[in-house]
Amino acid sequence: MSNSQQVFDAWLAGDLTTDACRSALAHDPVWRARFETAAQLQQLARQPDYPPVPQVDTSTMFRQQWGHKTARETSWWPKLSVGMSAMALVISMSPLSLQMQNGGIALRWSDVDPAAVQLQVQQQVAAQLASYKTEQQQYLQLQLQTQQQQQASQLILLKDYLTEAEQKNRRGDMLELVEYLNQQRQADWQYWQDNVQPSQARLNYSPDNRITRQN
Repeated sequence: MSNSQQVFDAWLAGDLTTDACRSALAHDPVWRARFETAAQLQQLARQPDYPPVPQVDTSTMFRQQWGHKTARETSWWPKLSVGMSAMALVISMSPLSLQMQNGGIALRWSDVDPAAVQLQVQQQVAAQLASYKTEQQQYLQLQLQTQQQQQASQLILLKDYLTEAEQKNRRGDMLELVEYLNQQRQADWQYWQDNVQPSQARLNYSPDNRITRQN
C-alpha cells in the first residue's frame, strides 16, 4: 500500500482533516484527483445547513385558518429516502465503494487497473485526434473550394473586362478610320473646288473653244 493511499484511508476514517489530506496528496496527482472526487461526494451527501427559521407563532395562524385543528407534522422519511437514493446513484456512477468494516460503513476507492486507465486515456486521445483531423480536412477542403470559386469568378470578370476593352478599342479604331476617311473626302473635295474646277472652267471658256464652236 502506498503512502498516498494510507493518507487517503486516514482521511476517510476521519483521522485526517480535509486540508491536511489535500496538502499531503499535493505531490500525487492521481490520488489527489481521487481525494477531490470523494470530497465532493461527501459534500453532496451532507444535509444542507440552512439558516434557522425565524420564530413565528404558527399555532395562532393555524387556529385562525383551520379552527382548533393542529397541523400534521411532516414525515422525515421521504426526505431521507430521496437523499439516500441520490447518494447511492452518485456512488454507483463513481469508482467509490461502500464497505462494512468493524461494524461501520467505510467509503473506499475501488482498485483500478492502471493499464486499463492508460488504455482508456489513449483511446480517448486517439478519438479526439481523429475528430480534430477530420474537422481540419473538412475545413481545408471548404477553403480550397471557396478559393477555386473565387478564382473562377475572377477569371470570368477578367475575361469580360478584356472582351469589353477589346470591343472599345475596335470601336475606337473604327471611329478613327471613319473620321480619317471623312477628312480625306473633305480635303479631296476642297482640292477639287480650289484647283480642278477653276481649271476646267477656264478651259471651257477659252477663245479657242469659242472659235471652234462658232465655225
